[in-house]
Amino acid sequence: MSIYLVDFENVKSDGLAGVDRLTKNDRVYIFYSEHANSMTFATYHDLVKATAPIYTIKAVTGAKNALDFQLVSYLGYMINGEPDASYFIISQDHGFETAAQFWRDKKTAVDVAKSISAALGGSASDSIAKEVRKVLTDPEECEFVIKCIRELSTKTGINNRIAKKIRHYPHRRDIQADKAAVKG
Repeated sequence: MSIYLVDFENVKSDGLAGVDRLTKNDRVYIFYSEHANSMTFATYHDLVKATAPIYTIKAVTGAKNALDFQLVSYLGYMINGEPDASYFIISQDHGFETAAQFWRDKKTAVDVAKSISAALGGSASDSIAKEVRKVLTDPEECEFVIKCIRELSTKTGINNRIAKKIRHYPHRRDIQADKAAVKG
């Protein structure tokens, strides 16, 4: 089961792309405010077709980042009740990556993606996955990199997650030694 918390102020209707691909076991929580409270008809039709339960939460506004704080608070509340679910914050706000990392460090699956489709892995990420498989030979490394690309919304987020993982690979060679050997 996956739970999607959508920062509608940030992603608008684009963030809901792919909602019609979710299952009845998934859930979507759309956080909106008076600053962002309308959607396209195409998105409306996708929501109607969706089999996943969809909930809307109107954020109390009046302070900077009010919706973001409420979304992250709700995420913690949800994790307390369902710690084994996979959580996705749907936003292009890079600040959410720190909250996601906080929960990942506590062994809870939380990731940030720019849309539900990106979290699921859309056709563009499928072609990227093929390219990654051409370059990387280790299946575990390959799937990890593909997962990062599909789930994260920024190059920095992707880079940081991969760099953190690479530090823990036992077969990682010392980059400085490689550079010295090339100059030598």
